[in-house]
Amino acid sequence: MNWFINLLQSIVFQTVISGVLVFVISQIISKFFLEPIQKYKAIIGKIDNKLKFYANIITSPGITSEMAQPQKDKYLECSKVLRDLSCELEENYKQIPFVRIVKLREEISEVAHCLIGLSNGIFNFEDRRNNDDLIKRVRENLNIPKL
Repeated sequence: MNWFINLLQSIVFQTVISGVLVFVISQIISKFFLEPIQKYKAIIGKIDNKLKFYANIITSPGITSEMAQPQKDKYLECSKVLRDLSCELEENYKQIPFVRIVKLREEISEVAHCLIGLSNGIFNFEDRRNNDDLIKRVRENLNIPKL
């Protein structure tokens, strides 16, 4: 029993234990708080990127019979990407502990709804103005600055 007390009083033991505790606490903070927020920020950047990349399709909706198949495939790809982004945004948002720190749930829900609306709207000629409005709402709710 005396050796155990000597071990607890040892400077080396105390240094090792404090180092391990600091490491464990920092990993908990990193894994449960910082990484989900970083993933959430990354998906916002990805949404911004894809809205710019597919702007020509989103703002000029509608597939015509005269279009070549590769062009029609781009419309389908854009639709799928926008739906995936909607799902990824909600998925990453739900992983953040204390989500009220990042965004309000209603804003994220509206953005997800807008992305699905854009996904559906790229096939219809009449949806051009609506698509512009949806893009604006996505950018406003995610605080994406216009460059």
